[in-house]
Amino acid sequence: MNYDDFDLNDPQVPRPRKKKRRPADDIYEPVNRQYRSGTANSTMKRRKVSKKQKKKEMLHAILPPIIAIVLILIVAAVAFFSGALDSLKYSSEKADLDSYYAGSDDTHAVIVRGGEITEETMPIIDGRPYVTLESVNEEFHDRFYYDVESDSYLYTRADTIDRASVNASTITYKGSETAVDYKPYVVVGEDVYMALDYLKLYKKLSYELFGGNGEPYRMTYNEEADSHTMAKMIKEQAVRLDQDKKSPILKELDEGDSVILLQKGEEWSTVRTDDLRIGYIENKFLGDTYEEAVEPAEEVEELSIPSNSLGKPVVLVWHNVVGTSGADDIAGILSRAKGINVISPTWFTITDDEGHVDSIGSKAYVDACHAAGVQVWGLFDNLQHLEVSSFEVFSKASKRAAVISQLIGYAHEYGLDGINIDVETIPTESGPHFAQFIRELSMECRKDGLILSVDNYVPMGFNDHYNRYEQGVYADYVIIMGYDEHYAGGAWAGSVASIGYVRSGIENTVAQVPSDKVINAVPLYTRLWIETPKTEEEIENEKTGFNEDGTEYTVAEEDIPPYTLEVQTLKMSDGIATAKANGKIEWDEETSQNYATWEKGGKTYEIWIEDKDSLEEKLMVMKENNLAGVAAWQVNYAEDFVWDLFGQYYE
Repeated sequence: MNYDDFDLNDPQVPRPRKKKRRPADDIYEPVNRQYRSGTANSTMKRRKVSKKQKKKEMLHAILPPIIAIVLILIVAAVAFFSGALDSLKYSSEKADLDSYYAGSDDTHAVIVRGGEITEETMPIIDGRPYVTLESVNEEFHDRFYYDVESDSYLYTRADTIDRASVNASTITYKGSETAVDYKPYVVVGEDVYMALDYLKLYKKLSYELFGGNGEPYRMTYNEEADSHTMAKMIKEQAVRLDQDKKSPILKELDEGDSVILLQKGEEWSTVRTDDLRIGYIENKFLGDTYEEAVEPAEEVEELSIPSNSLGKPVVLVWHNVVGTSGADDIAGILSRAKGINVISPTWFTITDDEGHVDSIGSKAYVDACHAAGVQVWGLFDNLQHLEVSSFEVFSKASKRAAVISQLIGYAHEYGLDGINIDVETIPTESGPHFAQFIRELSMECRKDGLILSVDNYVPMGFNDHYNRYEQGVYADYVIIMGYDEHYAGGAWAGSVASIGYVRSGIENTVAQVPSDKVINAVPLYTRLWIETPKTEEEIENEKTGFNEDGTEYTVAEEDIPPYTLEVQTLKMSDGIATAKANGKIEWDEETSQNYATWEKGGKTYEIWIEDKDSLEEKLMVMKENNLAGVAAWQVNYAEDFVWDLFGQYYE
């Protein structure tokens, strides 16, 4: 402030204050006094104490937060370093998957079932699973049939035939041609393989395949579980080979990944990953469990073959016609054979390897039967020309078609109700081709409403190639020729149809064919056996035999019949009369037949009689097994009581 601008005489103007100056002694006097009296020292101390107090209070104020921060940092550091150290406890070594999936390679996938890596494998071809056609046909009874002429595999339905060829990517399925992204059939070496993807068209199945590109193949196949117990990862961690942190890693998992929980332990659980690795993981990495449904295999429409049933029990007799159609005899037969509803005349026979079929059929014969309410199933056989090769005829699609066309043509010409197939003595190699013939013939019969029946031997291991199972699927009736247990030309005498033989034939057939499609045929004839004793020299000579290659073999004496045989085939009435005239008739429990034997001229005669008693025993077994009906060979051998018995059991 500049006081020059103010009037100093003005009492209102403030005046500057003047500080009083003190002498030096006066200034220091208090201090001196303090020093002298000790007061100064005390004041200084108080000032120092006050500063310390303030520092102390300040420390008290800021120390707790600092300590807290330091503790947090220490805890964080400990946590960090302990976690890092803990992580060092886990091995980072990878498991050897080639050893883990033993049996798997770039051509085979090992099968994983549930929580087990099995020893089963499945071939992998072009990155897809395949099975041998042989194994498929074991289940499908040779239904996938190779046709040499079209170089394709056939699957016969009720009215169409599916086709697929080796290495082709186009198939014919349910009447339509369809492109697929795989090869239904491939050939490796001498074996034919079918793709599982193709098999899925015919069989309900599911599979998952993993691997390839240097990683072992593994797969599931038809897993039976409806659901899996699942667990989610709550932290990234590895599935290990064993219950050990140092164990090799099977697979690294991320947080949120799911695994199948196979078995929960105290610290470690057994799990399966989504790509079929089975190992262990610590429970602390697994979250809560939940159930997940397994997607079921796609349903497949079952093969359905409609059947042309007679609609009532079948009472059939064969009419063995020689030379002519039998039209001149049919009126007399129908007047005697009361109660029959089907007659099968032996009209059609194959004549050569090209498949020509000869016929002696008659429209008048059929008309007469229809007038009496009896159906006619024309019989086709190969017995008149056994030189014809069944393999040559039935293994060629064109020749099968020719035979079928002729039979269907004759059926139309004569007005038949059905066709009866009596093809015998076919070799094993012809079996698959004969079965395909029946399938294809059934299609054409079905279109025209014709009943198809097939005659068969009593089941034995050596005639399994007739494939009764497939006959039961495609044909309307499967007929057992329940006779010729002992036959003309055989080495041993015996019953034509003992009750054990009949029962075995029925039971073994209905094990493969629905009983309501099975008909058992009984013999209306018997055989008289005439035995001439062999000399010791003859028996000794028969102990040594020779194979086709010239090698020698020995025959046990008990396997050599002690006699040579002559045989006479007798119709029912003649057999009964012969036994009554020559021997004492006794009931034989083992065969359920009346039996007689006698000696004459140094020879032994034996006969197991077919009569009312033996026939009734057979009919009872047939009824017990709920068969579709009865057949008889042949009508001209029958006695009147036969028709009464048939009517009693099959009305």
